[in-house]
Amino acid sequence: MARLAVRPSAALLEVFSSWKGGAIQVQNNVKLKTRLDIILNRPEKKNCLSGEMMKQFGQQVEKFSNEENAVIVVSGVGKSFCSGADLGLIKDISDQKLGVDMFEYMSSILSLLHFSPAISIAKIHGHALGGATEICSATDIRIAHSTSKIAFFQSKMGIVPSWGGAEYLEKIMGRGKALAAMGRANVMSAEEAKKQGYVDFVFETDEEADSFINQIASSGLAVTKAQKAMLNAVKKGKEEQKTILQQVWNGETHRKALQKQLDAVVKK
Repeated sequence: MARLAVRPSAALLEVFSSWKGGAIQVQNNVKLKTRLDIILNRPEKKNCLSGEMMKQFGQQVEKFSNEENAVIVVSGVGKSFCSGADLGLIKDISDQKLGVDMFEYMSSILSLLHFSPAISIAKIHGHALGGATEICSATDIRIAHSTSKIAFFQSKMGIVPSWGGAEYLEKIMGRGKALAAMGRANVMSAEEAKKQGYVDFVFETDEEADSFINQIASSGLAVTKAQKAMLNAVKKGKEEQKTILQQVWNGETHRKALQKQLDAVVKK
């Protein structure tokens, strides 16, 4: 079987090759084996994506659909989550054809993240600006440190979301709130973003964030993935939902949990 990867157009790849720096690290978490970490690593530039990083993103997508992932966590190194794309890179792809090429490339990557069988989580701290919000929007859950600053800056640059993130925003926030956030391009605190429906959980420490993530994955690989599969199945009808139910009903996790509850009742 051919290795899954998303490849930029030849013209886009040529531009990417001129913009070095940083890395996209995709690795299994040491403490939680069913957690896959996608780490944006360019702290000296607030993790803004270089051409090299965008290219690496497409090369790593195969890992998003690994059957051993219960959760996928996207985070940034240093003081910020991500400040979008390198402005010099954006200037070099200001040609309309290259802009469309970038949209097709990045939207394909974010679609694979969004539709991964694992529950995807954006762990935001510091700044999440412009294109960074599109990465966050592609995840199932967004959690943010209380000091985070989040802004859909695209309109201030005279453009629209260009990495495919708009596809998910209306469902997250509702049409009115999404258009207001996109049009105003205002900087939101974590609490404000939560009130607007964009952020799901605000944390104070990494330990608190990891505890939240661990709770989501606490039922084990199969059952955690089944939660997302069940929500997806709702759109397809009862037969699809029954299929998901059959995968976990009377399974090992179900039997153990049921017995634990029965034992607790007997002790009372």
